[in-house]
Amino acid sequence: MDKLKLKLQEYYQRCQQPDLRTKAGREEAGGAVVLEMENDILLQFGLPTSKRFVQILHDFASHRQLSDQLLDYVSKKLRAAARKYLLAPVVSDIDQLQQGAEQKRSPYDLLPELGYPVNDFSIFLISEILYRRNMPAEDVLEELKKAQHGDVWDDLLSLANVVNYTQHELYNRLRMQDLRMMDDYLQSVRRQEKEKVAKKETPDTEAYTPNYRMVSNILVEDIVFDEHGNPGLIGKLKAGSRLSKITISMEMSALYQVLVSAGEKGVLISSQLKKQKKHPPVIDIRTELGDVLTLDNCYLEVYKPQHKRGQQWVESREPFFYLHKILSKKEFEKKSKAEDVKQKIQECLDLIGGSYGYYQRMRKLGITDEEAKLRAGLQDELLFKLSTFLHKLKD
Repeated sequence: MDKLKLKLQEYYQRCQQPDLRTKAGREEAGGAVVLEMENDILLQFGLPTSKRFVQILHDFASHRQLSDQLLDYVSKKLRAAARKYLLAPVVSDIDQLQQGAEQKRSPYDLLPELGYPVNDFSIFLISEILYRRNMPAEDVLEELKKAQHGDVWDDLLSLANVVNYTQHELYNRLRMQDLRMMDDYLQSVRRQEKEKVAKKETPDTEAYTPNYRMVSNILVEDIVFDEHGNPGLIGKLKAGSRLSKITISMEMSALYQVLVSAGEKGVLISSQLKKQKKHPPVIDIRTELGDVLTLDNCYLEVYKPQHKRGQQWVESREPFFYLHKILSKKEFEKKSKAEDVKQKIQECLDLIGGSYGYYQRMRKLGITDEEAKLRAGLQDELLFKLSTFLHKLKD
């Protein structure tokens, strides 16, 4: 088996993990390794990680069973897509933007093919500024270049979550990047917030089911406070060799608990906070400690806030989370062990239930009842009854 097929096989197996079977799961912090694998696979074909090409991999991972025929099929499909993409006439960035505006192409296709990240601000520039307001493609491209050069994508997202953003230290820092559309973007976010229902859309008030995930190995760069004094951590989540940006909002008591778990440096920051009557908008951890603060001695169970789109609850695509629970390493290991045992028990039950189907096929072929049970591994009467019931439940 060649390297590509091995990579595809590994990708398929990764995607079968319970928390990565959905598209949302693959996009979140917990699916960072999968996202990196998607990028690596497409890069081998010279393809960008745009929606239309990533969808080929998602369709591949959605198949129930992996086979050599499936690996051959997806390999050929990727090669055909690469051949069509790479042999297409060279189009300038300006022309791509203009064509995108004419065809109303999805920003999730257009942005990666231009070499820019799919981010709330970059989507705003395409869907709102270019498509709806008809701003010249040259101006939109210039704004994308400035944002890319200053790497302000996630800083803008963090600032968008602050109500009085103009008074925030981060606002003045971002203004130095000379982004013409920054204020329009932030005002647009504020308008959207005002249009929502006045009450906060939380699992308790709105009765949606959060998609909880565990995170650890967080490199904290900043601690920010909103206008109500609620803290949040801004930093990067380390998953293998990949670093992905993350923001976690939490209560003040939870912040103290998280800081204390980080050892001497965390205790130092915690002590400074307790002495302050009024917290500054931003605490730059590198300025305070000379380096980032590593949170690797605990696990944070977090979830993304959801909002209604039509009749469905959907999560934001941005890496912003609320803290639900803090677990020590010991608590996490105990929980993981219990979940692993449950999964193995379920696998055994699935196998036993499937054995009854094999037993039925043997009987249809004219094999005696005793021999069919023996071949299906169901010669034990209690096991045979259990298999029968499990098969009925599955049907």
